[in-house]
Amino acid sequence: MDYRAYILDEDGRITGVHELDCANDEEAKEEAAQLLDGHDLDVWRRERHVARLKRHTRQ
Repeated sequence: MDYRAYILDEDGRITGVHELDCANDEEAKEEAAQLLDGHDLDVWRRERHVARLKRHTRQ
């Protein structure tokens, strides 16, 4: 599937992106959680918002 994890700055602006090749939303959230590095992430599948992961919710 086509997922992207957008890196957000303190103001919620996109500062970078990670392409994710995942089978479903749960897998995409798990992979994105591994990318949390002091920034929030927005996970999207094409035009559908999947989740916002906060930097303090690292799993």
